[in-house]
Amino acid sequence: MNGYELIMRIQQRMNSDPNFANKFNSLIQNLNSIPGLQQEVMRIARIEDPKKRQKAIDKLPSRVKSTVEEMMKLVNSWHMIYNK
Repeated sequence: MNGYELIMRIQQRMNSDPNFANKFNSLIQNLNSIPGLQQEVMRIARIEDPKKRQKAIDKLPSRVKSTVEEMMKLVNSWHMIYNK
């Protein structure tokens, strides 16, 4: 999935699920406080191989790892439901 598709799917989910939107917006606020991190998170989100994705997450500063991991879990849990 390319970046545009990912963004469109997240927007659709946010429009249909207020709980998802609240959690996602909260995580985005945390990430927005760190310059350049948004682009890195989008790059990581597009990595399909879980091992490669985890390697990329491990390279992030420790203060943002938990936020990014939580976001990936949120997006992946929704993505798994969406593709059923």
